[in-house]
Formats: sequence, C-alpha cells, structure tokens
Amino acid sequence: MYRWIIILLALLLSLNLSTAASAKDSKKNDLECIRKQEFRTKEFNEQVTSDVFASFGHKYDEIIDQSMYINMIDLMKYSVLTAGEDAHLESLKKQMRGASNGEKRLYFFHGNPDEAYIFYKDLKNGNNMVHLKKEPAGWEVEEKVVKKGKRIPFKREKCEDDYFMKRMFNNLYQK
Repeated sequence: MYRWIIILLALLLSLNLSTAASAKDSKKNDLECIRKQEFRTKEFNEQVTSDVFASFGHKYDEIIDQSMYINMIDLMKYSVLTAGEDAHLESLKKQMRGASNGEKRLYFFHGNPDEAYIFYKDLKNGNNMVHLKKEPAGWEVEEKVVKKGKRIPFKREKCEDDYFMKRMFNNLYQK
C-alpha cells in the first residue's frame, strides 16, 4: 500500500512538472511567433513603400536618406504630447485615416516643414501620392496622383493561426 502511494505521488509530481515545462515552452513559442510577425510586417511595409516610390520614379534609398517619415501611430503619439487639439495635427490625422495595404507614410522632404507627401498603396494595389501644403488653418491637399502598382503578397507565419486560436480559446475559457 505504501508503495502505491509513493508511485501515485511520483506520477502526480511528474505530471505537474511537465505541465509547468509545457507552459514555459508555450510562452516561449508565443513570443517567438510575435517576433516573427513583427519582422514580417516590417518587411511587408518596406516592400510596399519601395513599390510605391518606384511607381513615382523616385529612388527609394535616396529619399530615405534625405527625409523623414511619420506614420499614423506617430501622429497619435504627438496628439498625446500636445495635450489638446492642434488644427494642423488634426488635419494630418484626417489625411492619414483610411484603409491601405501596408502603412501610410507622411514624408517631409529635405526638412521642409511647409510641404508634405503621403505615400501609400490602396486596397486595389494602386500606388497613391498625396501632396499637402501647410495653410494657416491646417494642411490642404495640393494634388493627388494614383498609379498602377504591383500586388505585394502578405504571407502569414505558420505559427500565427495556432497563436490566435490559443488566445481565443484562453479568452473564452478563462481560469
């Protein structure tokens, strides 16, 4: 009898340790999957931006060296920092809203703060360039040009579906 109790305790202890090790491996796999997704998204955005610039005759590498860009997340951060409504910032956010393949990027070329360009790929793979001019009341559209672009495939990571299914399952059946 004593022997069976020891065997049962040993079995329970080994199951507990394997579950803890499995949970640790699961977290490690989730973090690895998130890292892969971030890398994939960054790579996708760079490919989209490169295609958009190529359709307008710009050499992507030269433009990057001579300019800075801001995305929608940056604009939201600046909104928090200004702690209020800024007409120029709000008009830029209005221009940057909407769906796109990849991210919309707002460029200021050669450090000129009075002119800006938004480059993005629309959902029909058209490459868009919006030229903005700074006015006293906000940013106004000077011109908008749309050119035919290439379809850039967005490849899902193999671990992505498993990761989302686990998250959904864990949210439905919380402990």
